[in-house]
Amino acid sequence: MRFEISRVMDTIEQRLTTDVTLAQAVVDLGEVARFMSLDGGRPINLLRLGMVVDALSRYLIDAGAMLYPVAGREVLSEAALTSKERMVLGRWADDGLIEVTPVVADRPVEIADFTGLPLIVVRDVPQYAARFPWLTDSPERILRLTPRAGGAVLTPGGEPSPPKDGKERLVVVGKATLPIVPPDPDDPATEKPMAEPVTAADETSADSALEEPAGETAAEPSAKPDQDKGGRPDGLQSFTARGAQRFGRTRVVRRRFTRSEPSGVGASLMARQWRCKEPDCPAFGEYRRIGQPVPRMRGGVPACPRHGEAVKDAGPRPAAFAVAVVVEDLARRRFVVDAARPVVVGREPSDPDDISVGAWLHEAAAAWIAKEHVRLSVEAGRLVVTDLADNGTLIWKRSSPDIKEETERIYRKSYRLDGWDSIELYTGVELVVGDHRLQTVVGSEPASVLLDAPTVAMRLVD
Repeated sequence: MRFEISRVMDTIEQRLTTDVTLAQAVVDLGEVARFMSLDGGRPINLLRLGMVVDALSRYLIDAGAMLYPVAGREVLSEAALTSKERMVLGRWADDGLIEVTPVVADRPVEIADFTGLPLIVVRDVPQYAARFPWLTDSPERILRLTPRAGGAVLTPGGEPSPPKDGKERLVVVGKATLPIVPPDPDDPATEKPMAEPVTAADETSADSALEEPAGETAAEPSAKPDQDKGGRPDGLQSFTARGAQRFGRTRVVRRRFTRSEPSGVGASLMARQWRCKEPDCPAFGEYRRIGQPVPRMRGGVPACPRHGEAVKDAGPRPAAFAVAVVVEDLARRRFVVDAARPVVVGREPSDPDDISVGAWLHEAAAAWIAKEHVRLSVEAGRLVVTDLADNGTLIWKRSSPDIKEETERIYRKSYRLDGWDSIELYTGVELVVGDHRLQTVVGSEPASVLLDAPTVAMRLVD
């Protein structure tokens, strides 16, 4: 059991970050660790943070979703935690994977304001609405965490928890028919069909349907999608782009809220690099290896959230881009590319700090994708891809997610990505910039980070 707990903690650790470029939501770690309604277990349990990671993955439909946790200093020495949990928290704090502050108070709300990230809450925070009006004006930025069916779900808009009688509210199950769009014979990227065309039926899961914003449901059976400029149904680009014949079943959902524009103060803070007076500071120290968080504002002065002292402006912050590895239209992993160091992506790069996609490849894809297939770098503030493989790399050119695609295959040369451009290593294996995702999602839901946990919360519904 000790080994299983260590393994699940390591899995959760891979989904935590305080890099504002990589993070996708912010949460008060202590609040969710004490949220007993999630599993009915101990008064405080660090595994509940894994339930939040799972809920965020299902909400975003992203198997690599990254969480920005904020912890009060008292949590690190909480007596009700196990010795293993306290040791893990200490490691996360030292590595800068969680932000530690003397008092949490409004810090998660401040981070959400500065960065535009969604705010995950257990209960409403109206006491901070005077400083942050968007708490009431833009409720979609708030994701309420609620227990459901032995797990947790996120509901946007601060919608109240399910009734105490345990009855679930009605779930809308949508179905959508995938029309067969003939390939363009003049398109050089058109591939020979791998199978006969099939009709796809959407079977949206209960959790996915329950997570939809108020007033939004999965596509109705009788709904006819609008046609875009290229004559293709809106929201189905991921099918028609590589040939509808390749897909059999789909889940069609509306685009979820992912990120707002940062506040004016936040944009100014994120445009600069900051240094704490403590050289070993996990947040703003000289030896931090990952991208920085945002400072805390104290009396109009940027300060280190951990040490409480003013931070020094160290100059402009280099441009950085979050990139997702998308396999069969499900994001599997996220990483950052910045001006300081290029990142190589391939089947099995030699440098362990580079990105391997080998774990998600079938035999044909593994034979096609080179060990080091592409190199991503930042040049003049733009993301640039350089082909390193004998088979070349396909670039999908899009100025928006809803227009007809154009392609360009590059061989041993570089290409500057723009708009909604994506990089295809092999059919169904893409590198997508930031949160640029199509509306149509294919395949199963993200796997839980708690698969190796020694116990599983079970909640019966009458």
